[in-house]
Amino acid sequence: LFFLVAQKCLDQISDLILEEIPKAEYASLLNDYVESEFFLIDGDSLFITCISEEKLQLGQNLHFFYIMERFLLDLTSKGGKYVIVFFKDAEHVYLSHPHLLSLRTTMILHLQNNTDIPIYTEFSNCLEHEWQLFLKDRYPYFLIVSDEGLNKSQTNFINILIIHALSKSINVVLTSGQESDTIRVYGYLIHSIHKNYIRLVLCAVTCSLGLQMYREKFKKKELTLQEATDLIRMYCLSVVFLSHLSLSQRAQVRLINSDWNKEHKSHEFLVLKYLATDKSSWEVDLTHLPDLSDNLLWKNVAHYCEVENDQGLQLDMGKGIQRDYVDLWNIVSEESYFGASFPLRETTRLFLEQKHSLPKDKKTKDLSIAAQMMRMIHVLIGKHQELLQKHHLKKLAKCLQYLGFENLAYTLSTQVILTEKMRKETYMGRPARFQLQCMGHYLFRDERSDPDPRVQHFIPDTWQALVNQVVGTIYNRFTKKLPHGLVVCGVFTRDYRHDTMNCQILVTVPQCLEILLLSPHRQEWVKKIKYVIFDEVHCLGGEIGAEVWEHLLVMIRCPFLALSVTISNPEHLTDWLQSVKRYWQNAESTMEEIPNSFTTARKGTRKAKIQNTKKKSYTVKLVLYGERYNDLEKYVCSLKDDSFIIDHYHPCAALTVSHIENYGIPSDIAFSPRESIQLYDTMVKVWQEWPRVQELDPEEFVYFKNKIIITKADARKYEQELKKELTVWISLGQSEKVTKMETAAQNIFRNVKKKQMIRLLCFNEFIITLMKIFRRVRYQRKGMLQKKLARRGIGYHHASMAYKERQVVEMLFRMGYIRVVTATGSLALGINMPCKSVVFNEDSVFLDALNYRQMSGRAGRRGQDVLGSVFFYDIPLPKVEKLIKSNVPQLKGQFPLSISLILRLMLLAAKADDKLDARAKVLSVLSHSLMTFKQPKIEEMLKIYFIFSLQFLVKEGYLDEEGNPMGFTGLVTHLHYHEPSNFVLVSFLTKGLLHKLCQPIEKGSTVFSEDVMETLVLVLANLFGRKYLPACTTEFKGTFSQSKVFLDDLPEDFAAAVHEYNSKIEKNFGCFLLTTTKLADMEQEYQLPLSRTDFTGKNDDPSELTSHLMNSNKNITAVSPFACLSGMMDEDLFSAVLRTIGVNAKNATLLWLKKYDYAERRMPLNAYALDFYKHGSLIALTRDNWLNEGEAYNLLRDFSLMIKAIEISLGELCDDENDNVVLAFKQLSKGYAARLHPV
Repeated sequence: LFFLVAQKCLDQISDLILEEIPKAEYASLLNDYVESEFFLIDGDSLFITCISEEKLQLGQNLHFFYIMERFLLDLTSKGGKYVIVFFKDAEHVYLSHPHLLSLRTTMILHLQNNTDIPIYTEFSNCLEHEWQLFLKDRYPYFLIVSDEGLNKSQTNFINILIIHALSKSINVVLTSGQESDTIRVYGYLIHSIHKNYIRLVLCAVTCSLGLQMYREKFKKKELTLQEATDLIRMYCLSVVFLSHLSLSQRAQVRLINSDWNKEHKSHEFLVLKYLATDKSSWEVDLTHLPDLSDNLLWKNVAHYCEVENDQGLQLDMGKGIQRDYVDLWNIVSEESYFGASFPLRETTRLFLEQKHSLPKDKKTKDLSIAAQMMRMIHVLIGKHQELLQKHHLKKLAKCLQYLGFENLAYTLSTQVILTEKMRKETYMGRPARFQLQCMGHYLFRDERSDPDPRVQHFIPDTWQALVNQVVGTIYNRFTKKLPHGLVVCGVFTRDYRHDTMNCQILVTVPQCLEILLLSPHRQEWVKKIKYVIFDEVHCLGGEIGAEVWEHLLVMIRCPFLALSVTISNPEHLTDWLQSVKRYWQNAESTMEEIPNSFTTARKGTRKAKIQNTKKKSYTVKLVLYGERYNDLEKYVCSLKDDSFIIDHYHPCAALTVSHIENYGIPSDIAFSPRESIQLYDTMVKVWQEWPRVQELDPEEFVYFKNKIIITKADARKYEQELKKELTVWISLGQSEKVTKMETAAQNIFRNVKKKQMIRLLCFNEFIITLMKIFRRVRYQRKGMLQKKLARRGIGYHHASMAYKERQVVEMLFRMGYIRVVTATGSLALGINMPCKSVVFNEDSVFLDALNYRQMSGRAGRRGQDVLGSVFFYDIPLPKVEKLIKSNVPQLKGQFPLSISLILRLMLLAAKADDKLDARAKVLSVLSHSLMTFKQPKIEEMLKIYFIFSLQFLVKEGYLDEEGNPMGFTGLVTHLHYHEPSNFVLVSFLTKGLLHKLCQPIEKGSTVFSEDVMETLVLVLANLFGRKYLPACTTEFKGTFSQSKVFLDDLPEDFAAAVHEYNSKIEKNFGCFLLTTTKLADMEQEYQLPLSRTDFTGKNDDPSELTSHLMNSNKNITAVSPFACLSGMMDEDLFSAVLRTIGVNAKNATLLWLKKYDYAERRMPLNAYALDFYKHGSLIALTRDNWLNEGEAYNLLRDFSLMIKAIEISLGELCDDENDNVVLAFKQLSKGYAARLHPV
């Protein structure tokens, strides 16, 4: 019986995981990874992944270790910090497989002794107390784990680990489907979104407790055990109704006049009493505490069950209520495993501990009046000193005396005598400490009145990345009367464009500017560009579109300004840009020597002579500015004793001795003046014999002593001196004192009144202005919801919103009508929406050091706030520490070339009006990749890749032997973002497959049947709508209401064409790999990737036996020697290419029709594009296809735009406007857009 109950429980866990895995997000795992972030790898999942490798032959252990170390090196080389955990109980799974158990043990010993990776083997399983403490102390970003074991028992063990991690708010990453490129690793990420709501928890525990009591003593009760069970079933159903019914629905409940058995209330009291104790560590959402039960609703449920149901009235509960009711009853009932242990055991979660707080009966002095008085003195002396007379100075000195600052008063006016009465009223005598601690936010900033000579005529605060904000700024600052047909400002984005070619200032995005720079017939316009401003240039190292930023920076010939606040290696970026400018200096001097060059100024014109007299600069200057106008202070929020507590968090609390030793104190960790004083006081307490205690005393510090006005710059010098002293302590062997100081810093808490931080106001009197703005969103999907929220001063902002919806929120927030905005990272990059406070209220794997700095930087409005506040709520302290102390990532280049890009460059070189200029741009793009900068071997590899790409383009008819574009070049370049699908689409056209498919209803007609349209969407979805699902989703046991979910394969003739295309690519790319083997470092190829264990062997003379045993004729010139142990040859080089040549198999433009994970399970494609065409429901996609609404809408919009792009390109290429394929795409474009428009 116990086995059956346990197996039922495990099956339920498996079903629950299968419901969550399809919702997993395929994302970059090490997104801008930095040194402080940390994650876990389940050792047995790593073992399963490597041992299941398709090409590995069992028994070839060295090949196994090579595969394992390649996997780990891929994470390590991209900056990942991780530990590997092997649970003791997992050994039992291998008892029937002694060879695997031996290999697993060898793997553990190898990792412990031959690598620097921390290996943990002391935990029995994920349920033990020590493991809970480990998770609480380290708080990993995510857990990498397999979703399937080698057998059923191991799968169950892994499922428990997954469900436990999700319950602890730890995200889970699947090894299945994990891939990588040059700088990133991608995988399926399962977010932990489960919450234990108090109503359900209380119901479950109360009912379980009640049933246990009835089992023990049911004979003494009025109710039998079965009757008690029925009673509790009805109670469970009523609680589920509370979760599903709105208040307006519950208000219509029937009145039932009956008495009710309230015995469960005693059990309910016990649960609530335990929940209120300090021992309770249940992770429960207490939001609905006031609505734990509804007696009238319960009576109605009982009346239906006992009376109306018996009379024949049988009503359907509804799927949602039925499912939640069954789940809740399974928790309560004896048959479920959860019913026995839920959650009557304790966990290790603790609330924030508050120390060193003032006693409640102790009163503190209000120093705000003194601070305001001192601030006025600062203003008078600092800004109006030349107007002050002697009698004015005497009065100011007297004010300083009243404040207790005798030395400052004497400095200001030596004629003032302190009276006895004044001495009695004095309550302060340390002016420097007072200025830093009580009025640090008001200290004078040193502001330049003259522009920085390195960036003259440029005001950084007036330029922002968001298009509409920049356009508004331009129209506000510049008014100019221009000739007819010319305008001041134009816009060019994907969504819309106007006055692109006839404006003086163009506001655009990188992708659109690249289109202009690579357009052959726009080169004359490009040469008119006089200046370019790149905002948020750190996107150069981003996940999407990074190569576009590279192309722009290497093609721009005019002066430019590249802005960013989150680059940790700006010197490297500067050196790279300088190398580009040196290239252009040589190229332009060469072009000027050629008399017929288009770039040579026309002789005889006065304008040309003036331009020739100006010397052009080719020097790239790095301008570093490390100051922030407003200070930022951090606060940690928590719930304790029914109170919402806000505690000040000192930045030093995030630092550790090891972190300072290894990385130093991050340069962007800044203290407010108050925090500097707190740090000094703590250092004095920790080391009472500190030699520099007097020197760094605020009253004696050289920049503070006897100074009436302490400036922000003075406070910053004091902060830097304290930071230096911390590092000196460690170098002097005082690490123990530093540790004590950091512990003390964690206890520097300070309650803050919430009303000082957030001003939640709504200005309904501006209704006319609001209505004008709301007209922008009257036709948008969420327009009415935005309108209702904005009238209450509330807004929301995320990337899946329509452009106009986001624009309205931004405008209203800047105007002050909206006071609170909830947002994702969409507000982190380049959008001018400064606010008083920023709140991080949910942990996420995407909340990394870069996004944290971008988001927190919005706090503190220049000119309005003297201090910015950052709040952390529901984010564990270890995560807060990592965010504060982590450095921003370094910029690294992606693989720069693709076949489509090379074709676009050849098109530019062949068709441009100015051939010399175009060729110079092409050479600049090809020879100045950030990835190849100071990497000659990689540069040589890219040259070979370029040659073989040209060979492919010539063979396939895109280029002639002279390099001139021909055929379907226009269509391929138009769809360059969809490589390799753009090339496959052309192969369908050339083979006549699309003409064969696109046959009208009847001869002479221009209308096509729905079957033709659906088949065409199926073909396009297999090419352009490729969104893979995890392999295990095929085991999902649920049903789908409207969608088919899993995309069907291509028709046979189309699939055959794809196979033919792939074979050509494999042959061409295989030749490329064979050629690049000469660049491999064979000394490293004979070493294991991570441990560097060398297997070169001795160079002994071969014996006859050796020659006999090793007598093989297989070709292994380009395959890893470790992979050869499993019989792999050059034919398998896509799976085991030499790792030191720097090429990833993903760089081959192959279109795999069927994709498999490490266990050879097929990963299905999501049929969202075809499903939507059939039913037109966005809600169905969110319910069946495991997409959130915003993501689904963006995917569908991209798919619709892709169809439109193909329609336009085919119309331009085809001379016959009545061609069936052209007409079919025109009909499909209209049909798909018509379905998408009402959504």
